[in-house]
Amino acid sequence: MKNKRIAILGAGGLGVCTALELANRGYTVDVYEENSAPVKKASYVQEGKIHLGLIYAMDRDFHTAKEMINGALHFISYLKRWVEINPEDIISTPFYYGVHTGSLMSPEEVSVHYQRCSDYFAEARKHFKKDYLDLFESLEVSRLANSQIGEIANPEYMSAVFQTTEYAVEPRIISKKLTEAIVSHPNVNLFLNTKVTAVSDQGNSLKVHFIRDSKEDSESYSEVINATWNGLLAIDKTMGIEPPQKWSHRYKFGNKIFIPLKPDDLPSLTIVQGPFGDTVNFKDRGLFMSWYPVGRTGWSEDYRAPEWDSQYSEEERMEVFEKSLEKIALRIPKLNNLKFETKDISPVGGVIYAHGNKDVDSTESKLHTRSEVGMRSFGKYHTVNTGKYTIIPLLAVTIANQITGKTLN
Repeated sequence: MKNKRIAILGAGGLGVCTALELANRGYTVDVYEENSAPVKKASYVQEGKIHLGLIYAMDRDFHTAKEMINGALHFISYLKRWVEINPEDIISTPFYYGVHTGSLMSPEEVSVHYQRCSDYFAEARKHFKKDYLDLFESLEVSRLANSQIGEIANPEYMSAVFQTTEYAVEPRIISKKLTEAIVSHPNVNLFLNTKVTAVSDQGNSLKVHFIRDSKEDSESYSEVINATWNGLLAIDKTMGIEPPQKWSHRYKFGNKIFIPLKPDDLPSLTIVQGPFGDTVNFKDRGLFMSWYPVGRTGWSEDYRAPEWDSQYSEEERMEVFEKSLEKIALRIPKLNNLKFETKDISPVGGVIYAHGNKDVDSTESKLHTRSEVGMRSFGKYHTVNTGKYTIIPLLAVTIANQITGKTLN
């Protein structure tokens, strides 16, 4: 079985982790990536939060929170299957959650959800026998007194603030380590600057069609895993596979500022529930900042997202950064105390694919859930909705288990 040819389409976080897991099991894997380097898009530019379900309070069925907590408990321990990493070197300060005035949920409603997350975390940790980020044994959430809100956020905009033990990891460090691992692995062939245009069923094999160096070519495989992101639906369509429900692609800016911070210089704060934003304090590694109403600049319901990355000049990117900073600094005043120069700013964006075509300002939006994720198989063709960064390592091992027919914990 290890002689069968396996192709993975997309060298983002999921594609690379899945390739490394299969390669470590002795399989030879060809990985196709249309960009010039692996793990440089969605898994590189986002905030790196390893979710414990807290932000998904609008999923009243609690399915998304369970999915995130399960993934979070496996995140570091499974990542260590492929790279050497010390979680203490890459984590942020712990997150606060601010309930914005005009939130889709009241502080009391989110408080009930947070307690539910804490209870399920305890159950899942006991079941899996794993600690969160290999460091933490519990999920703690406590509401600050109203008199304390001003220490974290502007009380004019926040009806409540909760202190939690949820963290982010610096995704760019993980990207670098995964890149080094896949480039050097003897069982992986990495084809960069190669755009997959279609997959066709040849009966006893699957043919991957691609463009490289402006030339069309193809290769045949016994198994194909579609782990692309903005190209997922377009490639599926060439196999006659439609999405299971309505969808959307969004382009969202995740701004980084590379200045060293002390833990007290800026809170790691997620503002809920609706179209708000985040700050993440990565200490010596700088900070992440986004404000959704300004930073969500693209929306598409096409099968393939537009080439948004190439549509913004540096001046336009800086304009998004400056407007986002202006708005979120009203809510988090400590942002106004930070000193940095233009050279310290990285105003990058990334595509988000998700089920649902109503934006997060709606109570009916499917974007408030991420439970309908994972792999769908059609014979030997497998298409994967990654969902969130948090579940990538667990999902990669799950996919490898299914492909190989052997479960490895």
